[in-house]
Amino acid sequence: MTLTTHSIIAAAVTKPLARMNPLIALVVAIATHYLSDAIPHWDYKIVSIENAEDKENRHFGSSKSAIIKDIFHFALDGFLGAIIIILITRPATLQQWLWIAAAVIGGCLPDFLQGLYVLKLKFLRLPQRFHDMFHTHIRLGAYPLLGIPFQIVITAISAYALM
Repeated sequence: MTLTTHSIIAAAVTKPLARMNPLIALVVAIATHYLSDAIPHWDYKIVSIENAEDKENRHFGSSKSAIIKDIFHFALDGFLGAIIIILITRPATLQQWLWIAAAVIGGCLPDFLQGLYVLKLKFLRLPQRFHDMFHTHIRLGAYPLLGIPFQIVITAISAYALM
């Protein structure tokens, strides 16, 4: 699932918590990431990772241009989600800004940690296994004509719930 979709889902689910402690919103946003990953979804290809299907042996390739390309895609994807949330909610107070930050960070954090796990950081083994446990095995990445519209529908329903 794209970072935009994860962020918007997290913001929609945590909206009732916006006036509470941002740490509560952060924890709930992280939970939405795992639960939404259980839904069959489309993912864009990450070109800088080699052996992507082999969870224990995947690693970053040696192509700096591929890594830079992926970082650009991740940043664009993450910022797009944040911008959509800001445009929909029009935050006016510090508390609203903190809630949005918690939703965006929490909604994306598990995928960020997954990227760090590729670097073989052993302390991330448990979060990675937890992520893998929730992640659907029905991958729509090979079916963009089905996966992309499905992803847009999920994002649109979440954005509507955010309004």
